[in-house]
Amino acid sequence: MKNIFVALICILSAKSAIAQKDTLAFDERNKYIYYQTADQPGLVKDTLYGRGVYFMHKAFPKGKLKITKTDEAQGVLSGEGSFVVSKRSLLSGSLGGEISYTLRIEVKDSKYRYWFTDFTFTPYKRNRYGMEVLDPGITFPIEQAKSKLEKRDVAVYLDKILAYSRQNGEILKSYMLKMAPVKKTAPALKKISTKDW
Repeated sequence: MKNIFVALICILSAKSAIAQKDTLAFDERNKYIYYQTADQPGLVKDTLYGRGVYFMHKAFPKGKLKITKTDEAQGVLSGEGSFVVSKRSLLSGSLGGEISYTLRIEVKDSKYRYWFTDFTFTPYKRNRYGMEVLDPGITFPIEQAKSKLEKRDVAVYLDKILAYSRQNGEILKSYMLKMAPVKKTAPALKKISTKDW
């Protein structure tokens, strides 16, 4: 009986460890972070860097991700983006706010890593015309959300941050697997001499 109990505890702890592998965590600065590493055997740093640049330019709608740093020698890409979250449920239809984040991608030969961090929240409010607009001047880190928002809303926002990070992480993985298109160069104009014929 004792052996069955020990085996059951081991199985449950293994399942919880697997489930916690792909979640939001805290980094050394006590900020929420979604961090992943991936192996890409057989690909050199320059190829992975080119695919990362292509991902940052093409995977996001125009204006939703601004590239802030590119360093090919170090293999580092950084960008800042944002997405809108709604309050509590789909039934309410009310916009909750906008979550801004920082995305960082680092590449080496045969592997890369990426993380989403520095999440900040800007709430929406209704203006005098009944339109929902961002509340100017009210922006705070998502780590402080528990003291500034309702507990239910914070849980929903953290779930949406995790879902957004996972989704874009999967898109990044698909971009890292396929070749980035080669830049097209304009064909050189032919010069025709009318003197010789």
